[in-house]
This record gives sequence, structure tokens and C-alpha cells, in this order.
Amino acid sequence: MNLYSVRSFVLASSIAACAFVVENIAPPQRVAVVHVKPRGWFHERAMLAFERKQLALRDSIVRIAQAQLGTPYVFGGASPTNGFDCSGLVRWVFEQVDLRSPRLAAQQARIGKPVESAGLSPGDLLTFGERDSITHVGIYIGEGRFVHASSVAGRVIVSPLDRPPHELIKPLIGARRVLTTWRAIAVRGTQRRGVVPGTVTG
Repeated sequence: MNLYSVRSFVLASSIAACAFVVENIAPPQRVAVVHVKPRGWFHERAMLAFERKQLALRDSIVRIAQAQLGTPYVFGGASPTNGFDCSGLVRWVFEQVDLRSPRLAAQQARIGKPVESAGLSPGDLLTFGERDSITHVGIYIGEGRFVHASSVAGRVIVSPLDRPPHELIKPLIGARRVLTTWRAIAVRGTQRRGVVPGTVTG
């Protein structure tokens, strides 16, 4: 047998052996199939987690603000030990939950997003004064009430939004939402992707 014939014999034997192994190999084990939830499911879970966190922040803002009831009103005051003026109270309360706020009432009236009085949520910032001059601010705590450092009362108090007019009481001008909503995040995301706002729900 020449070298060529030997090589052909070896090759044919190898192919036959492989065929035998393939035919007699044990059947493959079952593979567990993992069913992945659709993307909308993850979006919903993220939305719920975000909203729970925002609700916890709102509760914290309300509790912290109410804990300062009775603290003396001090013009320029910005701490529980030195007293509060209206904007000092707002800034201090927001800082306790890691929300940055400017110092003056007129500056605070520009943070966040405007919200209608009919849609107020606890933790929203309330602004008082004249259209072109914001001179007082407070924190909405729900049920038509807000916490503020009152120069008239001389301390931090809770007042109703529907209190009777008085020459010493500035009227409510507007409200600002300082906590971001899930819808606001969704709209910003669609704006970055070129999607028309309003087509996103959540």
C-alpha cells in the first residue's frame, strides 16, 4: 500500500468514527428558556420606584417643615438655632433633603416648574406678593395648609390657603414644583430623541 492509499484509509476511518459518535451521542439536555418581560414592564417598574421615592421626599419635606413650628421669626435667619425668615426656612428645609435652593424669596420663585393651585402636592413651594414682586414664600403641606415663617406671627406657623384678606397678609401669587415628576423626565427624554412631547405617558 503506497503513502497515498494509507492517507486515504486513515481519513476514511476518521470520518466513519465521527459519524458513529454523532449517531450514538446522548441527546442534549433541556435548556431552560428565560422569558424576558417586555420593555414596558421595566418602564412601569422604574416609574413606580421613582414615584415612591418622590413621595418619600415629599413626606420628608412636610415633616421637616412642621418640626420647625414655633421657631422664632428672625429677619435674615436661616437655621433653627438662629431663627428663620420665610426664604431662610424654605432653603433650610429643602437642604435637608438635598434640594438646592437660592436664598431670596424672589429667586426661589423661579426654581422648579409652575403648578396650578388646584393641582398642589405636599412639598410644593408657594409664592406670595405682587405680580412683579415676590415678598413671601411657604411650603405646602396638604389639605389646603402651608408652613411658613411669618413676620406677623413672629414665628414659624401653619396657615390655611383660604385665609381672609388682610393688609399685612400678601396674596398667593403662584406655586412651584421643586420635585421632578416621572412625566417631566419622560418628556425631556423624548425631546432629546426628537419625539413630540405629549406622546409619552407616565
